[in-house]
Amino acid sequence: MNKIRLLTPIILSVLASCGIKESAKNLTSSSVEFSYEMDTVMVDAGEEFIHVNWQIITSDLSADGKYFYNFKTGANKPGLEIIDMENLKLERVIPMSLDGPNGLRSPYVSRVYILPDETFYLSDNYEVYHFDQQGDKLSSLNYAKQEFEGEKLPESKRIQLNETLSANGKLLVALYGGEKMEDPAEGLALFDMENKNVSYKPLEVSKNLDKYQSVLYYNGEQPMSMILANVHLQLRNDSLLYSNTAQNKVFFYNLKTDSLSSKDYTSIYTSNEAAGNYQKRTDSEEEFREIIKEKDKEVNYGHLFFDKYNDVYWRFAKEMDHMKGDTIMYKTVLTAFDPSFNQLHEELLPSDFILPYKYFARNGMIYTFLNIDDELAFVRLKPTFTNE
Repeated sequence: MNKIRLLTPIILSVLASCGIKESAKNLTSSSVEFSYEMDTVMVDAGEEFIHVNWQIITSDLSADGKYFYNFKTGANKPGLEIIDMENLKLERVIPMSLDGPNGLRSPYVSRVYILPDETFYLSDNYEVYHFDQQGDKLSSLNYAKQEFEGEKLPESKRIQLNETLSANGKLLVALYGGEKMEDPAEGLALFDMENKNVSYKPLEVSKNLDKYQSVLYYNGEQPMSMILANVHLQLRNDSLLYSNTAQNKVFFYNLKTDSLSSKDYTSIYTSNEAAGNYQKRTDSEEEFREIIKEKDKEVNYGHLFFDKYNDVYWRFAKEMDHMKGDTIMYKTVLTAFDPSFNQLHEELLPSDFILPYKYFARNGMIYTFLNIDDELAFVRLKPTFTNE
């Protein structure tokens, strides 16, 4: 068994230029030594204010890692902010409109996809728009209108709120299923964005997720709100990666061979599956809030994201460690996988590490969002692998 060395900061200074380190051991078997340092950097907005109200959820990193694009979701004047990651400063904002030929349906955008040619897609999960760098609309796709050639969904089915776009922008994959809020996904909708064609593939990877679902009903009939295991979709080469927040597992659907496989993982720090020990339906808003509190204590597995510098996939996970009064204190785990998705190593991060929704890998470092007095900052975790 090889040793694993971990370097962690004793204090995370907000404006530190390098991490403070101390040694620790991890008992997990691994073929590599792993260490890391942390620091925190601010982004210079100049005379402007970077839109952090939505925790930069609707954002994306350019393919070369030089620019970070953040959509001003919900803002009175929507736009796409372009941040120079080399110099950590706001470079400019592409103004967006809700009217006219370049208009969006809503200021609430759920996803941003930056393509290698610097054009970009914006999606609100109902309509997908393609723009150039001047904010001129190149095309749009409305899910409900089923505008593409090819197969048509029955009227009793709909495109659901999960999607992903290939790195080259040629293939958009979404889930489809029943019309009701609580209906599970039944398969994949494959949109050929280049040839304007769509096909559907039944795939039962979501059929058991109702275990982690609870629905609030009005008068016992009309669904008002729902909690569930969120699904992560990602296209890599010829495969679709499918995972969810409740299970320590990843499915791999090969688009060329139409084959499905999966890998299960184990953790020494977290549960391998959310318990789902809560009522599955309620008419009481107060009871529903209590169900949400219980679900928040469960393990939550994040999406896989690729680090081309280190040639690994990373994944964060968190789970309740203990309660401090009415506040949940979490333990956060960072796991590394090789390109074949074999688990290499998992590391328990410092107890004061706060896991945000948004994170990504750039130039061999992991960036996580941090709001400091309503200004944009990134906590950067720099890992080092060495073979023994």
